[in-house]
Amino acid sequence: MGFKKQTRNLSDHPGLQVLLPHYSSYAVKGLAAFKSEKRRFHASALELYAAGVFERVSELDNALAALRLTAGFVTELSSRPSPSPDIYRYHYENFVLRVIGFVDRAHRLVGAVLLLNRKEFEAPSGNQYVQQQVRLDDDKLTSALQAVAQAVRSYKGPRNELIHAAAFSTPELGIFLSVQQIGLDTGGIDVDELARQHFAQGSEEIALTIARLEALLTTLLDVLAPRFSTAAAHEDGSRETQTGVEGNQIVAGRKTQTTKDLQ
Repeated sequence: MGFKKQTRNLSDHPGLQVLLPHYSSYAVKGLAAFKSEKRRFHASALELYAAGVFERVSELDNALAALRLTAGFVTELSSRPSPSPDIYRYHYENFVLRVIGFVDRAHRLVGAVLLLNRKEFEAPSGNQYVQQQVRLDDDKLTSALQAVAQAVRSYKGPRNELIHAAAFSTPELGIFLSVQQIGLDTGGIDVDELARQHFAQGSEEIALTIARLEALLTTLLDVLAPRFSTAAAHEDGSRETQTGVEGNQIVAGRKTQTTKDLQ
């Protein structure tokens, strides 16, 4: 299976389009303030909400883009005449370390959409906090979050080993490294061909994981989409307020929060 580059970002999700004008307005105001060297600028509660949501979606898009780069590097490596096991291990370790982060980022997106307490959902125990809030009344959202976590659960163990300074390895990779480093006599076995096959399998695994995450995160946005519409419906009642100063409340689903809490 070859790696196919994803051309559509999560930020292009149809459900987010109702918030896009408000995020665009927020971004233009922010750029104008930056240009004039001002630290603060006036934005409505809805603009702040849209910015918070798009910030979290962008974090997921950036993480997916990084995984696609890794997949591309591994795919290219699997076609080299003499593929380096050291280079493969470097890229696969990068993949393992990054892929677990999708669980945290998905929970932070939900925290931003539901206007939960930012300090709580960004804390080390933030995922549990978000899950507790979601379990109260939204089974679909609970299932969508659990599906993202399940998709990368098998990488949790290898990630923990890498964090504790243990290099990633497999029996095959260990042999390839030994042949390269020690110069073992392989008795005429084409080690490079075996390495290409092994690295191609790794490339396929990474590509499948990316595709699975793209699908599950799209489903998560599908579930969240009605809340975006609910927030956008409050446009008429949203007064302008300076960022960082407490202002009007905006409703998104069952949760409310002030613009001060959105900082």
